[in-house]
Amino acid sequence: MTETTFSNFTGYKQTVIDMVGDLKKLSEHSKTMKLEGNAAAIDSVVKRLAEDTFTVAVVGEFKRGKSTLINALLEKAVLPADVVPCTATLNRVMYSVTPFVRIEFHDGRTEDIEIDRLTDYVTKQTPESERVAKTVKMATVYYPINYCKNGVTIVDTPGLNDDEAMTSVTMSVLPTVDAAIMVMMAGSPFSQYECDFLENKIMASDLGRVMFVVTGIDLYDEDDAQKVLGVITRRITDSVLLKAKNVHGENSPEFAACQRKLGAIRVHGLSAKKALKAKMKGDNEMLAQSLFPDFEAALEKFLTEERGAIMLNVPVNRAKTSAIEIAKAVELRQNALSMEAGDFNAKFNQAMEEIEKIRNDRQAEFSRINENADQTFRDLSPMIRDYWPALERAAEDAIDAFPLTPDALKEGFVNATQDALSKSVKESMAKVGQNITERIQEAINTALQSEAERMSGFEKRFYDSTANISNLFVPAKPGGDLREKDLALGTIGNFIGFGIGGIYMGFKQAGWKGALLGGGASLGVAAGVGLLCAALAIPLTWPVFLVGGVVGAFTSKFALGKMFGNNNQVEKFKASFKEAVLKEIARMKAGDDFSENVRKQIEGAFDALKAKIKNETENILGDTQNQLTQLRVEIAQAGTRGEQEKEELRLMLESVNAICARAETIGAQLTAVLAR
Repeated sequence: MTETTFSNFTGYKQTVIDMVGDLKKLSEHSKTMKLEGNAAAIDSVVKRLAEDTFTVAVVGEFKRGKSTLINALLEKAVLPADVVPCTATLNRVMYSVTPFVRIEFHDGRTEDIEIDRLTDYVTKQTPESERVAKTVKMATVYYPINYCKNGVTIVDTPGLNDDEAMTSVTMSVLPTVDAAIMVMMAGSPFSQYECDFLENKIMASDLGRVMFVVTGIDLYDEDDAQKVLGVITRRITDSVLLKAKNVHGENSPEFAACQRKLGAIRVHGLSAKKALKAKMKGDNEMLAQSLFPDFEAALEKFLTEERGAIMLNVPVNRAKTSAIEIAKAVELRQNALSMEAGDFNAKFNQAMEEIEKIRNDRQAEFSRINENADQTFRDLSPMIRDYWPALERAAEDAIDAFPLTPDALKEGFVNATQDALSKSVKESMAKVGQNITERIQEAINTALQSEAERMSGFEKRFYDSTANISNLFVPAKPGGDLREKDLALGTIGNFIGFGIGGIYMGFKQAGWKGALLGGGASLGVAAGVGLLCAALAIPLTWPVFLVGGVVGAFTSKFALGKMFGNNNQVEKFKASFKEAVLKEIARMKAGDDFSENVRKQIEGAFDALKAKIKNETENILGDTQNQLTQLRVEIAQAGTRGEQEKEELRLMLESVNAICARAETIGAQLTAVLAR
């Protein structure tokens, strides 16, 4: 297995530092050559690298040891273990030289407090602290922790149970994180709620970002511990396969890919309590017994190497593309300044015509993209039309299947019965609705990937055309100051890729990372398109399409009249409840244009692709146009090249070649990681 230079925090940070240095040098060269578009694109990537951080969310049911696990990572008992289990509060840990806690309240207020006062805000140690905790939205702990010094933010989420507020808060944070650690207890492995969380509350693409931790494994001997981990792994596998089958279809290539990659599910058995104690005591033998170091190493490698294989593609491809544009600009300048004014002006006019042709070709491609976006919507129309009827069927089936006895309708029990039935209906609707919306999202992603692959044809034409523009100014006779080997242009075929077809085809060759292997750029988007968009630096501006918002509007409180507990009343109750639920669904439908929401989502995805293409191509065309215009002025003024400029350009080309070589080395490592 190929070892990368970015498989740990130190290596990743050094790789980023080196990439930033190379990109800044390319930006300087671009500005020297008056390639303002090229420089702006480089500076944008440098800014993204400067803001790059790792975010890890820890999720799980109550009393599973989430806070202890986080404290073991931090090597200190920073978070209290008795956080209130009845409040939907997020707790984050970030690096700061000066320790303090920033409290954000639900009413928008913020308050900075000392670390030792945290228990007064997020625990139930006293009636007063429990009252205050209910008003807290988030507590961010700033602490000089080495682990967080690496740019890692730890997010402690509310405990997962049947409380909607808790689950909603946890789900809201998942799309923003790089990895999720799901904590389970060896003594109660993989509960029904944990199974439901994976199958019905997480997008299929989220699964690849989840690492599973089984705490308390030290309570078992080695053989029993392996049996427990084996059982949990099998149950997770079954849940993941069921999820993938529902979203992709059992006979789809995507489902087959999921089956092949199930070996990548990460399940780590450890003792967080023993690890924390060992770290605080400095007991290396106890730390090894806790099995915590293996988990830490796996998490670090996942955050840096696997995530890096996606995130580093942006600066690597930017370096390659920008270096070539600089080399081409140098060649163009060298050749143009050796021409007579009359010859140059004739070639200048031809170049302007070629640039206009390229822009017209691009516009034609945009029209095709629009047509394919419309076709994607038409292809999805049957599924879209079935959305609300499917929710109705799910609700009716849940009501019919609900075990209801006459005793449950007696006075004093009706409200509890209605609540239980409402919950069953809501859960059934959520499962069906999310399955449909995930399949719609998957179809949009597939269509976008196909469009990106199709655009590789335009990319080739684009680079052929820009090469033709450069060739217009190549001297008819051998000679000149530049030799072909000085230009690093022989590798253009490997480096082309303003960000669409070239990158897509490169990843396709390596093999798209499936959802189970963590292919998404972030949680909440399908793996393929997440990888594509991250690689292309396309902003994910369209929302992740989940049914939760719609089903969340389900009132579930109906005036059904009094019941008196006999068999006849059971049927009447169900019929009356069913009628009320269908009316409620009709109300929800009236307030939510599902079809229009899907259309906007499709348009947003394809518009992002067009914006990326236009921005990247226009940078190159605009720079070429501006450079030729500047050269025309210099030639008209009988400008000449001095020996100093020749030497500066030669050194610039040497610098560009070296940067290209380094980017190619990292690019090969990225491809190797993606192909695993």
